[in-house]
Amino acid sequence: MTTTDMTSTDSVTATLRPPPVLGAETDAQRERLLALRRQLLAEQAGALSPAVARALEMADAYLFLALGYVGHTEELFPGELPGPAAGP
Repeated sequence: MTTTDMTSTDSVTATLRPPPVLGAETDAQRERLLALRRQLLAEQAGALSPAVARALEMADAYLFLALGYVGHTEELFPGELPGPAAGP
């Protein structure tokens, strides 16, 4: 399916990658930041104390913010989605 601005709306491919209009340098930085986040999460999982794990969790939140600036569209805490609103 194509929208009026001739962009694809295929939900399978559009959900994982932002459009290439951000440029090759931005794409490269996003990939480096994603690699850094994977390393950070691995360190957090192997942290020797709760304080270190918490500090790494906070670092992940800031890294996630940086990823948003370069077009990354993942959820920070995907398990914490709000439930349906209770109606009257």
